[in-house]
Amino acid sequence: MSDFLSQDDIDALLNNLSDGGGDGGGGGGDDKRYKTLAPVLELFCKQASSVLSTAVFKTTDVVQASCAKADYAPVKEKLGGDILMLTLSLASGLKGDMYMLLRKSDAAVMADLMMGADGSAPYSGDTPDALSELFNQVMGAYATALGGDLGESVSAGNVTVAPFDMANPPFKADTADMVLAALKVEGMFESHTVVLIPNAFGDEIIDKKTPKASSGGMEMSVGISQDEMDALTQMTASSFGSAGGSSSSFGAPSSYAPPPPPPHRSSYDGPKENIDLLLDVELEVIIELGKSELSIKKILELAPGSIVELDRMAGEPVDLIVNNKIVARGEVVVVDENFGIRVVSLVSAEDRIKSLK
Repeated sequence: MSDFLSQDDIDALLNNLSDGGGDGGGGGGDDKRYKTLAPVLELFCKQASSVLSTAVFKTTDVVQASCAKADYAPVKEKLGGDILMLTLSLASGLKGDMYMLLRKSDAAVMADLMMGADGSAPYSGDTPDALSELFNQVMGAYATALGGDLGESVSAGNVTVAPFDMANPPFKADTADMVLAALKVEGMFESHTVVLIPNAFGDEIIDKKTPKASSGGMEMSVGISQDEMDALTQMTASSFGSAGGSSSSFGAPSSYAPPPPPPHRSSYDGPKENIDLLLDVELEVIIELGKSELSIKKILELAPGSIVELDRMAGEPVDLIVNNKIVARGEVVVVDENFGIRVVSLVSAEDRIKSLK
């Protein structure tokens, strides 16, 4: 018997590895799909728990229970028939829509709590607006966390709210994946929620999370990262000048040396000690969400739960102001239960100069 593997033997081994042959069961393709999707959607549940806990002033847990092919039977069993559908959009970096299903009664409780009440108000015409604003915050935090996971900038779109008709869903169950999660608001309710992911968006998530195929065409789990490629490039460049008088195998003259890297240019070229004089100078930094003008009568009518309308539309960037000058604009995010701002644009030097006039 030969000690060498034939090409057919090698192909069979590679096919067995790519099919997940070590699992001992069928459905390897689906298993691989959901192993990739589950952590991405678990990250959504984690960010939702953090943001909702802050926004409704009660500990809120969203815990992923399963990730599998969509099936409306358990949706009806867990949520009943009076359901809302939230369209959760990612606008850049990763583009697509997810659909979150909630009981109307659960949505009413969370919306009422967010507005500073006790959570007892029934579902009303104001509930969808409050819910949309609540989950805009969730998606902002999720986009930030997902961007860090993918290594690129991800932004969220505006959340929309609409009734969900179980008898006439927006897409068939066999064209989507589904996450079933437990939803609990401390002292208020214990329920469930469902997140539906159309196959096209699920495929895009998997494509972003799966290492690219090697140049030979086989999908391998071992590759060269960008950092490793940069390191190899630097090593190759340095080898040209490290051999002293030896000749180069690439035909370059022995005296060749890689050009020095361009000097780091600072925006300030003056004496360093002048900058040191300002290191302990404090600057006032303000994040301005918007403004509103109210009459004294309106101010006297303010009470817990009152809503003050600002001069900005939902989704518009907020201003980052340093010493009463706008220097940047960004979007509000929630990270580890704290509000923050992610800068999306800087005010140009020309505009800052104009503001001084």
